[in-house]
Amino acid sequence: MTPEGHSALDEARLLLQIRRILAGLLIIASIAAAYFGREFLLPAVFAFFIAITLRPLVRAMSRRGIPAWATTAAIVLVASCLTGLAVYAFAGAIAQWVADAPRIQREFVEKISGLRSSLDHLINISRSLQEAASPAAGSGVQEVVVKQPVLPTVFSVVAGYPLNVIFVASGAIVIAVFLMASGDLFYDKLIRVMPTFADKKVALRIALDVEREVSAYLLSITLINAGLAVCVGLGFWAIGFPTPHLWALFAFILNFIPYIGPIAGLGLSAMIGLVVFPTVGHALLAPLVYGALIGIESQVVTPAVLSRRMEINAVMILLSLAFWAWCWGIPGVVVAVPILVTFRVLCGHVEALSAFGEFLSKKQTPAEPAETS
Repeated sequence: MTPEGHSALDEARLLLQIRRILAGLLIIASIAAAYFGREFLLPAVFAFFIAITLRPLVRAMSRRGIPAWATTAAIVLVASCLTGLAVYAFAGAIAQWVADAPRIQREFVEKISGLRSSLDHLINISRSLQEAASPAAGSGVQEVVVKQPVLPTVFSVVAGYPLNVIFVASGAIVIAVFLMASGDLFYDKLIRVMPTFADKKVALRIALDVEREVSAYLLSITLINAGLAVCVGLGFWAIGFPTPHLWALFAFILNFIPYIGPIAGLGLSAMIGLVVFPTVGHALLAPLVYGALIGIESQVVTPAVLSRRMEINAVMILLSLAFWAWCWGIPGVVVAVPILVTFRVLCGHVEALSAFGEFLSKKQTPAEPAETS
């Protein structure tokens, strides 16, 4: 190879290394921006998903001559009425739950203590370990154990979120209203800033595909969760579980969080079942009903409703949940999967991101048969 060829090869390698370094720096900067800018980004992200979910409705009304601002005003009015009804229906039950938290904890501990007779062997081992770890007799040191209530602590942690939730929700709603009322303004601006006609077509296609697929995913998940909530409420009412309408609300909210939400609902229903029912067999009805309904929803209903192209690798969902939980806390867990779906759509349009799209897919894309000569 000539010296000129060696020089060109070295230059190409140097450019490749520079690109990799810049890509790494961009990823690090994006993570830092997401973490430190969460107070601003959280309302904006929630507003984006609210607006993109309702955007097809606004566009459909626009085709019938109804302006975007009128449709948005009607959506806000309906949402306000539904919120008022929800507060009226659930505020009393939630307040009663918070007030009864110490009693629930005490009765739960008593029920668990009553079940220990069937675990004598394990308890003896535990006591032996505790005696071995305790201070020696006559040392003059008295061990003081302060037992902290569990449920009040949990409620106190949750109680620290209302101000943050109100801020995020208020900001998201205001931004979403302006996004929906603006009509196709942002699409027009996006097309106008693209330099070439081909770029305009690609940008518009990506924007419309993101809107269509993310909206379909969020609407489908919302309807599925609403159906699950109705079934949970009816099932808990049938077995005599108290406040079944409140459990329907819990099931609706928790099921937006893949894996973690259903497990939390299952454990909470088992815990309360031990408190409210006199026998263990009766208490197990609540988690059995909840688990059966969750199983039907996750294994039958959701795969049937969602198209195969929307299915995402479970490992990537867990990684996304872990990352956004670290980055944004509980709100990050809620938006983790919608963000992943949006990124999946982008990967399908941007060639440079096609490798990431392959990792996100649930099943391996069948390889095309090799051509034979």
